[in-house]
Amino acid sequence: MARRTRTSTLSVVLTLAAACLLAQLALTPLSAAFISPRAEQTNVEVPAVLGALAALGTSLPAQASYNWVGPLTGSEICSTKPIVWLIYPLCDPVFLVSPIYLFPITLIVFGSLVTVLNLLIPATQPDEDLR
Repeated sequence: MARRTRTSTLSVVLTLAAACLLAQLALTPLSAAFISPRAEQTNVEVPAVLGALAALGTSLPAQASYNWVGPLTGSEICSTKPIVWLIYPLCDPVFLVSPIYLFPITLIVFGSLVTVLNLLIPATQPDEDLR
């Protein structure tokens, strides 16, 4: 008897799954079942060109009034390739506008200031009893 209830339960579940599948197929239009073809796009290049011009336009003010001279400008160390990648802002200060060089410099400056303040002000040091 227990076997008969399992079989009837399985048949009910399979019948319900088939009914759901048929309802889904009946309610979904045939054209939406497949990937629709791409619509023909015109003037796709225009937004790309505008985006590129906007990105280039942000760097123009930094180089428009460029008459900065760094402390190492014109020296021989500014032409030695492996070293110059680390000291570009000293050779050409326009690189200070670049986040690639500005972030590490800012991190070093603020990190050293915080460290010095933590050493000078005893209230910022951790409590010995809490260790």
